[in-house]
Amino acid sequence: MKRVMFIITINVVVLGIMTNCRRNKLPYEPMVLGPDSAQVNESVTFTASATDPDGDNVAIRFDWGDGNTSNWSSYVSSGQSVSMSHTYTNAGTYYVKAQARDVNGALSGWSSAHEIVIYSGQIGWIKTYGSGGDVGFSVQQTEDGGYIIAGITWSFGADYEDVYLIKTDAYGNVEWTKTYGGSYNDWGYSVQQTEDGGYIIAGTTESFGAGYYDVYLIKTDAYGNAEWTKTYGGSDDDWGWSAQQTEDGGYIIAGRTWSFGAGASDVCLTKTDAYGNVEWTKTYGGSDQDGGESVQQTEDGGYIIAGWTKSFGAGEADVYLIKTDAYGNVEWTKTYGGSGDDSGCSVQQTSDGGYIIAGGTESFGAGEADVYLIKTDAYGNVEWTKTYGGSDDDWGRSVQQTSDGGYIIAGGTESFGAGGYYVYLIKTDAYGNVSPKISIRVAQPGGVKSMLRGYQLHMKYGKLRGMR
Repeated sequence: MKRVMFIITINVVVLGIMTNCRRNKLPYEPMVLGPDSAQVNESVTFTASATDPDGDNVAIRFDWGDGNTSNWSSYVSSGQSVSMSHTYTNAGTYYVKAQARDVNGALSGWSSAHEIVIYSGQIGWIKTYGSGGDVGFSVQQTEDGGYIIAGITWSFGADYEDVYLIKTDAYGNVEWTKTYGGSYNDWGYSVQQTEDGGYIIAGTTESFGAGYYDVYLIKTDAYGNAEWTKTYGGSDDDWGWSAQQTEDGGYIIAGRTWSFGAGASDVCLTKTDAYGNVEWTKTYGGSDQDGGESVQQTEDGGYIIAGWTKSFGAGEADVYLIKTDAYGNVEWTKTYGGSGDDSGCSVQQTSDGGYIIAGGTESFGAGEADVYLIKTDAYGNVEWTKTYGGSDDDWGRSVQQTSDGGYIIAGGTESFGAGGYYVYLIKTDAYGNVSPKISIRVAQPGGVKSMLRGYQLHMKYGKLRGMR
């Protein structure tokens, strides 16, 4: 009797285990999400999630594709995402996979591979927004790692051309877009993120204001909703090209005026409070045409303005640099250029207290017009100049000093690319020398394009306007 009972007991236990195994189904294969490209020694974060048909909690691990596999994560609810980071030490193409395990130890299969390309140098991507006739004039990286772009659209908005504001994530994917304007032409030329997480846009409006064209200032919240708008100008044309939030929370705007000043047109500088109310306005120039295209507050609380002048200088038009105090009073001015047309489109104070200016030149360089980069000391005296470009028209619209002490210049080119207008991006060292050539794979809609020209990327971005 005892022997029989023992056998029956064992059979019942075995039957229970077999029944339990049949009930515990394998987790489904995870789905891996992450960037398509990164640089060597950059920490890259991937995310994966897996569901369990039994509703069990699951853990996830990653195969990084370089011979390394992560540890298992902590158990999370079925369907909940798990993120892990990895650093690749060598350039190449890698295939990242993930696997799930439930609390009973049952394993899923490995997921489909997510491809990531690791570069040894600078990387890039290409995105286009809108359709024919839409142009981006200004871009800034935002606090969340994405980008904000200001420009002009024919495709959307109220009528004719409207101010176009685009917010993207770190990979150029659109998060939202906004248009601003009225029944006539309205253009956005400059955008900056403000201290409250919103944006300030400077441009020109034909729809509103006192004159034919007026300076157009738009303040938005973090989602592009207009908080207030202002126009500035007189009975003639007035254009706003650049705006920056100042240390006191107000704004400084640089542009060009036909309504005020000494000549046919003058550089115009307007200081406002935090709500766009004018505190003071100044004009600069001579008897001919002059225009301001870029302004930045300097370390001493004053302002540096870059533009162009036909009133002063050596040529038809010269780069015009104006340094003012905190109230717009001139401390000094400088002109740069040769016998042709030369224009300054962007200026930034550098870490040594001097200035870097980007624009275009017809006086120097290889082509009809070339990118023009000028480095000065704290008093505007030239330390060095460089030109970049090919046999056709090329120009610089924006420059910033980079963390390595060099410079990044954005502009336009007709010399390079597949024909027509392309965005032109140039990375230099601290003395304006272009970095050595490397192979760069750039993702773009409809395919991938490799370009060999140092750190210069020629990215299709719609037709660009001229230097001014």
